[in-house]
Amino acid sequence: MAANPRAAAVSALVRQEQDGFSNLILDAELKRQKLEGRDKAFAGAIFYTVLEHRGTLDYILEQFLPKGLAKLDTPVREILRSALAQARYMQVPVSAAVNEAVKLTRSFKKSSASGLVNAVLRKACNYDLNTAVFADETQRLMALGSAGRDVAEFLRETYPEEALGILTHTADKGLTSLRANPLKADAKTLCTRLAEAGVRAEEGLVPGSVLARFEGSPAEQELFRQGYYHVEGQASQLAALCVEAKPGDTVLDLCAAPGGKTLLLAEEMQATGHLVSCDVTENRVSLIRKAVERMGFSNVEVRVNDASRPAADLPKADRILTDVPCSGIGILAKKPDIRYKSLEKVRHDELLAVQSAILDAAASLLKPGGQLVYSTCTIDPSENEEQVKAFLCRHPEFTVVAPNVPFPEGMTVGEYGALSVPTRTGMDGFFLCAMQKAE
Repeated sequence: MAANPRAAAVSALVRQEQDGFSNLILDAELKRQKLEGRDKAFAGAIFYTVLEHRGTLDYILEQFLPKGLAKLDTPVREILRSALAQARYMQVPVSAAVNEAVKLTRSFKKSSASGLVNAVLRKACNYDLNTAVFADETQRLMALGSAGRDVAEFLRETYPEEALGILTHTADKGLTSLRANPLKADAKTLCTRLAEAGVRAEEGLVPGSVLARFEGSPAEQELFRQGYYHVEGQASQLAALCVEAKPGDTVLDLCAAPGGKTLLLAEEMQATGHLVSCDVTENRVSLIRKAVERMGFSNVEVRVNDASRPAADLPKADRILTDVPCSGIGILAKKPDIRYKSLEKVRHDELLAVQSAILDAAASLLKPGGQLVYSTCTIDPSENEEQVKAFLCRHPEFTVVAPNVPFPEGMTVGEYGALSVPTRTGMDGFFLCAMQKAE
């Protein structure tokens, strides 16, 4: 099969159906097909457009498939999705999208489906969603917000007035959020330096953050190589700031990959003291190590450690950050595959048990008088406020404290922590709670 961007995108989507980890799958397929430049970018755009809009694409296609999408062979299903995505979201002319899709049926040895692909796409590409009549609110959210049933039902039940807005919201203005390294330049100076390099940039909502629009990768900039900034969402920066790490402190970052919060903590510590940055597997830890080496921080110890069962030789800390594994419902715009995840692990308490274990471990590692920050990138109360409430019942030596960090407008601050809902703050969905251990 001759390599071409549309075929590469479909091949990656077929593999994505089987085993997840979208970014790794796409990278492997692009390398296998030796795509470069515009072809590589086009294949990536198709792949991620399908992932982001799959719920809408599937709803439309189902209108013209009496037996449904699930009955089709996987390559045919992904050919239909990718062609409709091009016509609907990528300004590709309908005729080109349809004709190329028909050619792909032959490339993938599915010629018998070429008539069906042609007929379905010619109708689907011109379908008016405004005429749709939905069975219920969940189906409406799945179709208009591109979500799986579990995520749509959760949002309908928990955020009924904001559900569709949360599903369609683009955090950080759709720009790339950066953290200025204060040891090199403040946010205002970084904006100036980026502008000199031809990058549009503005200061963000969180002090020290910058929002920028790059033509290529942020990592291609000389300022990145020189350690002037790292890429990190604004809400994520806020959680790390609430640790209030000081020069000379001993700090633990227990769930640290890919390392953005570790870099921010090291900067707050002015590259002094002792920062131990951990994650559970070597390949995740290697991401942290690479980030720390680029920035040149010598006060950071990077190591493999399971935060729910920490190593006995971890030091007692003045400050601890636990940015725990979670359902990820706050970052749907950045990780579209989460939209279609099952929430079974949360509902059956598996994920909640891991979060609880990490909090309990952190409590044992914190010095009296120290500060612990619990954070997630979800907007699920069972993983957030309810988790903190249960922790405080188990550990009466802890109290919730208000960190000396200004919260952006729209943050919901309550008895058990602070919540960013994308539609309210313009940032990712995020939760954080700062707690102090009694002296």
